[in-house]
Amino acid sequence: MPHAVEVERTTQSKRTSKTKVSSSRDLRQLQNLYNDTRDRYAGSSLAIAITHLLESKANPTVKRIVSLGLGSLKSTDQSRRLKQLTIFLAIAEQIKLRQPKLEIYAQDPSFSKTDEAFLQSLGVNILSTPSATELGDAAQYIDDSTLVYCPFLTLEAYELLFATGAVKFFIGDDFDALRVKWPKRSSGWNEVEALSRRFVQGLRKRIISGGDDFWDVEDKPFPMAMYFSAVQRQQDRQTKAKL
Repeated sequence: MPHAVEVERTTQSKRTSKTKVSSSRDLRQLQNLYNDTRDRYAGSSLAIAITHLLESKANPTVKRIVSLGLGSLKSTDQSRRLKQLTIFLAIAEQIKLRQPKLEIYAQDPSFSKTDEAFLQSLGVNILSTPSATELGDAAQYIDDSTLVYCPFLTLEAYELLFATGAVKFFIGDDFDALRVKWPKRSSGWNEVEALSRRFVQGLRKRIISGGDDFWDVEDKPFPMAMYFSAVQRQQDRQTKAKL
């Protein structure tokens, strides 16, 4: 009769093997779904709109792009999450044409080990945060050379993000549309109004239009916009003029 230790080691070995097989299968599945989503995005009106906005408004000093709120790619709304990831990486690819050494980061408290492994396979560095209401490691990576991409973020995290005073280039919720998500004068409405007045109104805004041929009804995307610092934009024009 084998020793208990030997039986335990054999069981652990089998369990590890099954985990590796499962992880490998999950990664292949995510890669296939991402490839399909990327192909669909490439020919969409949304891709054209974002490309034009970045060409006309992109900050040439962007050296880093940080995504906050992608969510787990294995969640029940997987389709929407993969589409948000596709937009994020398409933005990064376009900026890399100008900044080949662009640093790419993503942070979300719901990331699983599989999510992290898949994102890393795509060249994305993983940052950590203890909860959706905290800024976590991202606070150390956001400065005036960072583009922040937020497909979803809690109001608490938005408050901390903007309070850093370092956000000069931001793609995320259209705050005018976000405000009407709550009944007028409700606590949620008041919070968004306060954020908008304190931080967002000081940035220039361009609405991101299009997407009917990319988003599906079940995706339930919320309107997005590009925000950028008017002061920074003027500095960029001066930099271009000297080149």
